[in-house]
Amino acid sequence: MSTEIDQTDIPANDTDKLIEVLGLTNNINEAGYILPDGRLLHLDRSNCFKRKNHLDVLKLLPAFLGQEHSIIDTDMIAFMAKEKLVRFCIDGKIHTAVKPTSAQLRKIYTVLAYRSNPFEIIISNAAGMTLAQHTVSGPSMSALVNIFNAYAAKEQGHFSEDEFCIEEDENYFTLTFRPAMRTVARMNKKSKMIKIEPTFKAATQLFMKLVKQSRAEQ
Repeated sequence: MSTEIDQTDIPANDTDKLIEVLGLTNNINEAGYILPDGRLLHLDRSNCFKRKNHLDVLKLLPAFLGQEHSIIDTDMIAFMAKEKLVRFCIDGKIHTAVKPTSAQLRKIYTVLAYRSNPFEIIISNAAGMTLAQHTVSGPSMSALVNIFNAYAAKEQGHFSEDEFCIEEDENYFTLTFRPAMRTVARMNKKSKMIKIEPTFKAATQLFMKLVKQSRAEQ
């Protein structure tokens, strides 16, 4: 005799798992992430005994249990991109890894429009590269739309040079992405052939620029 299992309460994705564990809130002072539908994930930010930071959230998920390295910002940003989450800090920071949904944009506007304190908006891509940074105070909706149009560019080639460093040996130039401390590209000095990780392909122009600068300094 077969028994049907009621799967209505089984979390469908990582966001649902987090909602199940952490819950939702209407209090922006307690929120840590804005979900794609505009709801706020509860991080107990004002409770010094229970509050969680944004990296702590990932530690609650099975995919991050038992991994060899510590969870770092680039892990968080990749997760934000996958789940389409907006990182939110009431003390003045908003961080995106993909273009916000219309519901997220409305929530951001509602929070920022009537606040006099400045907010820093950090726009990253899924790999963790910073595309743009803005400091705003009481922005209009059109101003926010323009800020997030950074994701609409066909070629996102304007990255923060501070996030990259270039090294060379006898045969190669290599490009290291500092936030993850990972080599993401290399160029053969003789053949000029470049091998670059797919998620960092948009940084090819920056790599070439840094190679040129390195040669000029020699």
